[in-house]
Amino acid sequence: MKKKLSFLATALACSALLAGCNAASIGQSALNQAVSSAMPAAAGAAGVPTEQAGSASASSAASTSAVTYTNTDRHFSFTIPAGWAKQNGDPNSETVLFMIEPISKSCSFQFHMTRMQQDFPAEASVKASLDSAKKDIAIDKNLSAKRRDQSGTVNGKQVKLVRGWELTEKGKAGSPQRIIYQVYDQQNYYINLMAAAETEQFEACRPALQQIIDSIKFGG
Repeated sequence: MKKKLSFLATALACSALLAGCNAASIGQSALNQAVSSAMPAAAGAAGVPTEQAGSASASSAASTSAVTYTNTDRHFSFTIPAGWAKQNGDPNSETVLFMIEPISKSCSFQFHMTRMQQDFPAEASVKASLDSAKKDIAIDKNLSAKRRDQSGTVNGKQVKLVRGWELTEKGKAGSPQRIIYQVYDQQNYYINLMAAAETEQFEACRPALQQIIDSIKFGG
C-alpha cells in the first residue's frame, strides 16, 4: 500500500511539474516575442528608418503608479508596480504578460491556467510537488519553497479558496530565474503565476518581483 501511495505521489508531482514546465515554456515564448518586437523600435531610435525597422508590439503604456488588476473569472487580484506595462494577453483571461519598462531589463510577471479534471487530487499533488521543490533546495536548484494556501469566507463559511505552494529558483547564467506561485482553486483550475528576470538581473528585480507575488489574493 505504501508503495502505491509513493507511486501516486510521484506521479502527481510529475504531473504538476510538467504543467508548470509547459506554462514556463509558453511564458518564455511570450517573453521572447515581447523583447524581439521591441528591438525594431530601438533600431529606429538609433537612426534606422522606422519603415525599415518595423513596428513594436501593441503594448500598454507603462503605468505611473501601482495598478491592481482582477481576474473576475477565477476570482483573484494582483498589483503591478509603477513603471510596468502589459505586453500581451488580458488580466481577465487565461494568460497575460507584464514587463518593466524598458523591457530590456527582462523583469516580468505572467500567469497561465489549465482546468484539471474534477477528480484530480489537488491536495496530494500540492504535497508531492512541494516535497519535490524542497528536495531541489538540497541539490542547488531552488533557493526556497513553502506551502501557500489562501482561505476566505463563502456563503458565511470559512473555506480554503486555493491550495498551493511557492518556490524561488536558484539562477543559472543565461537563463531566467523565477519566483513561482502555483495553486489549484475550488474548481480544480491549476494556475501558474510567475515573476522572473534573467539571472544576471534577478537580484535587482527581486524586490519588485516578490512584491507582485505577495500581492496575489484570491477571493476578490
